[in-house]
Amino acid sequence: MKPSIDILLSTYNGAAYLPEQLDSLFAQTCQDWRLVVRDDGSSDGTPDILARYGALHPERVAVLARDGKNLGASGSFGVLLARSEAPYVMFCDQDDVWLPDKVEDTLASLRGLERRHGEQTPLLVSTDLKVVDERLAVLDESFWRFQRIHPQRLTKLGRVLMQNFATGCTVMLNRPLAGLALPIPSEAMMHDWWLALVATAFGRVGRLSRPTVLYRQHGRNDVGVSRWSFLAGIENLLLHRDRRRAAVARQEEVYLALERQAEAFAARFGERLPPAERAMLRAFCTMHARGFCGRRRLMLKHGFLHSDRWENLMMLLR
Repeated sequence: MKPSIDILLSTYNGAAYLPEQLDSLFAQTCQDWRLVVRDDGSSDGTPDILARYGALHPERVAVLARDGKNLGASGSFGVLLARSEAPYVMFCDQDDVWLPDKVEDTLASLRGLERRHGEQTPLLVSTDLKVVDERLAVLDESFWRFQRIHPQRLTKLGRVLMQNFATGCTVMLNRPLAGLALPIPSEAMMHDWWLALVATAFGRVGRLSRPTVLYRQHGRNDVGVSRWSFLAGIENLLLHRDRRRAAVARQEEVYLALERQAEAFAARFGERLPPAERAMLRAFCTMHARGFCGRRRLMLKHGFLHSDRWENLMMLLR
């Protein structure tokens, strides 16, 4: 019988931590899965590690033939998702460690959503993470607390356009969501953010408030994290002109990228949205053209805000 879950792993020069991650998959309490791997052009020992695990577990590990392309994390995971056929899908990062009951508990949560909302409803479950250093020493027991993310406030499309709640390595989705979200556009900020948008607009979302992953920070992460600080942000705004200018420039780049993602979402799904959400999406796509006051009026009118109140205050001040 085919496994119920495809675990999708994209690798790139991950030899230092990859064996520990792979071993944590084989230590899961639920083994109803197949690992599908695509390497994104590694130049270290990553392909050799994948070949070794593939030879040891030929029925469990499928490594896609190398195509010579470097697509980045979002593009590579998009290719993997398009190749997946299982009823349920998970994403795996090369440098983390999964806690033993991650697959079992996430699958139970998603099946609970299926019982409540139907198997044909697009569904997504995400969880919290433990933030750890390169030696797996705990930096914070909760990634959500570390980053001041409040997922229970990220339920409306307007807010998810501004802030992603679904960290890819914690996510499980069902086949209806995968079918609706594919293909992942190049304008997507990340594959997980695109899936969060589609699930919020057209499906249902579940959240496990406990961590299921040791989220390793080692300075070479494709997407790293640092503790959010309101006081440091105020200091940059008020006391350091160069820092303030740099922060504003970075934020403008982020806004433009968010608008490109929103435009791609509107082009794909605009006609399927209710009129009020279509109008909201159009407004979001005009943010860069607004002045200081006009942009903030749109943010407050349509709820283009983050989940943390202090972070919103910082954003409105900047």
